[in-house]
Amino acid sequence: MLVCNKNLSSIGNKVHVPAYDRSKLDVSIVHIGMGHFHRSHFLTYLDDLLGRGLANTGVFEADIVPADTKYISDFRKQDYLYSVLSFAPDGSRELRINGPIAGYANLTEDPASVMDHLCSPETKLITLTITEKGYCYKDDLGSLDWSDKGIIHDLNEDGQPLTAVGCLSAALHERFLDKSPVTIMSCDNVPENGKMLRECILQFCRRKYPECVSWIEESISFPCTMVDRITPGTEKSDIQFIEDEYGLEDRCPIRCEAFMQWVIEDDFCTEVPDFAKAGALLVEDVRPYELMKIRLLNGSHSALSYPSYMMGLRMVHDAAEDKLIKTFIRERYMEDISRTLPEVPGVDIEAYKDQLIERFSNHHIADTLLRLASDGSKKIANAIIRPLEEGLAAGLDMDSVILALSMWEYYFIFHDSDGKPMPIDDPKADILLGVADNPSEFLNAAGLSDKDPAFEKVSADVGGYLLKLREYGVEKVLSSFLCI
Repeated sequence: MLVCNKNLSSIGNKVHVPAYDRSKLDVSIVHIGMGHFHRSHFLTYLDDLLGRGLANTGVFEADIVPADTKYISDFRKQDYLYSVLSFAPDGSRELRINGPIAGYANLTEDPASVMDHLCSPETKLITLTITEKGYCYKDDLGSLDWSDKGIIHDLNEDGQPLTAVGCLSAALHERFLDKSPVTIMSCDNVPENGKMLRECILQFCRRKYPECVSWIEESISFPCTMVDRITPGTEKSDIQFIEDEYGLEDRCPIRCEAFMQWVIEDDFCTEVPDFAKAGALLVEDVRPYELMKIRLLNGSHSALSYPSYMMGLRMVHDAAEDKLIKTFIRERYMEDISRTLPEVPGVDIEAYKDQLIERFSNHHIADTLLRLASDGSKKIANAIIRPLEEGLAAGLDMDSVILALSMWEYYFIFHDSDGKPMPIDDPKADILLGVADNPSEFLNAAGLSDKDPAFEKVSADVGGYLLKLREYGVEKVLSSFLCI
């Protein structure tokens, strides 16, 4: 049975289906970046509100880069309905069908529709999941990347923008004419994502639309968020599982963990759904929560992915259950990182770390180490290098973090028993490969400033670990480090 509007009433009671009339939804939300995580996370929170009669808005989805045309065609045949198959670590599962998506357009195919929705006064909330790369932001400079080809185009051409920053800036310029405010909310794993997005747009507008800068500063909200739900890419086996177990044909399902968390800065300039009623936490300051999540979850993901892959492991749950990897991550790496965190209101950090290991060990998610290892230079700069700098400045022992960086560098050098190099998917791959034999240059390219007082020590320590890794291999170095 195809997942679509006409079949919803025929789907059995084992599946949670929308209990609201989708045809009567308003459309006051536009989302940029219709990826797997957005559909497992944001749209599930919203679907919950809709199902309980606590909201009445759907979402217009937009992509700004080309999408898989067959995938979008299948999605349209399903009336933008899709399954979310979630698994708890104990194997218990839930299948729900989410229904908040009210429409879709791709900027490369229908730019007018995308921009019309971004500019519409009916749009009260714009959200984004475009990954760190999508913001064209140079974190080390606190600036837009003015050398980015898309930014150069959007800044100098009057035609259709190519980047998210260009699109949002053009939309705000139009909204400025009617004084139509909107809340713009990043849902990406970027430190202080709202502040970063605000700064990107203001920097761009100061050069292209200076007349609306003051209005943006005074009238537009960019709340920060912390988001969390492990969501691997969908496999053909997931599609088959849903058909075999539930009798449903769904070409666009999502597989994810049962756990989800959302912390939102309580800063809105427009009326938006009350996500707190669906379990989100509204706070004055998101930063303690985001540091906890980025440094302990994302940082640990990176720290375990490279040594595990070099040890011949391929799945995250296998790595999290390996004695060496588990001990290194939980008893050393997480402990060192924890000392760089501020107090997180209402959170038991020790219990949170134990829960992370349980989540990493979830066999039913079947997350891959290569997914975690991708875009390492983007992730590690914030999740590992920043806490390392802070910890060393405070005089803390950060040896496990230095070893994690060493194993990342070694990953660029390492060849397996068949003489094959490791698969690398990183925006700085060419640069990092070119300096992988030189710890100082590698660390500098990765984002550790050579002006940092601890730079020489870290470089020397990494060099020492690299010599040991070359001579003894990952497993023996970890075993020696852990004394097991």
